[in-house]
Amino acid sequence: MAPVSTSAVLLRAHPYGETSRVLRFLTEDHGLLGVMAKGVRGEGGRGVTAVSTFASGVLTVYVKPQRELQTMKDFACTRLRGGLGASLLRFAGASTVAELVLAHAESDPNPTLFHAMEAALDRLEEASEAVAAAALAGVWGIVEALGFAPQLEACIRCGERLGEDEVGRFEAAAGGILCARCGEGSQSPRVGPIARSQLQALLEGRLDAPITFPRRHLALVSDFVAYHVASRPLRSLRFLGDVLPPDPEE
Repeated sequence: MAPVSTSAVLLRAHPYGETSRVLRFLTEDHGLLGVMAKGVRGEGGRGVTAVSTFASGVLTVYVKPQRELQTMKDFACTRLRGGLGASLLRFAGASTVAELVLAHAESDPNPTLFHAMEAALDRLEEASEAVAAAALAGVWGIVEALGFAPQLEACIRCGERLGEDEVGRFEAAAGGILCARCGEGSQSPRVGPIARSQLQALLEGRLDAPITFPRRHLALVSDFVAYHVASRPLRSLRFLGDVLPPDPEE
């Protein structure tokens, strides 16, 4: 059986025995792949430095259909992303997007998801001051790549576009913003024009809009994930909430 090579990013690694690891990769051509990497642990093990969580590179692997764990031949690292481990907030953001992908991606190819994952990790490592925004943008980017995104410009109930100064409600279960009229009596979070603009920037992966209430934004994406993506609570979302900067009134 000939090996295949594909661009890949390592999302999780577990020890297996004394010298091996079980690795979970998101690949461009084969979706999620679980592989057995033999001989990568211990002093002098091949690929020890390169096989680091959140690293990107070219994975060469022997793929057998229906097998839960494939056999890794080689992983040639092209980007290590060691900076993600130097900051608790960066690491929490990376862990969140990784858990989201591991929980909900499939083994079918999804280049859009793969590139969204790489973009999220790169933004987190490269962000100077806007690390909180990079973390939130990364989660929204993965949600959108999985096929879900909130409707922000028009009311999800009546279809009318919200006015520039209108305060709506973020109705996560219904998938987006309610206008002031349709949201009357709703207990969903209020979202004014500034928050709506910030949310749009996060969805587009832009870090130019200051995120004034990061924990409120986390609550929005957490609720959306709970209704539309996740089948179980994500521990990493709680971890991210613990390390995000506090909102101004806290």
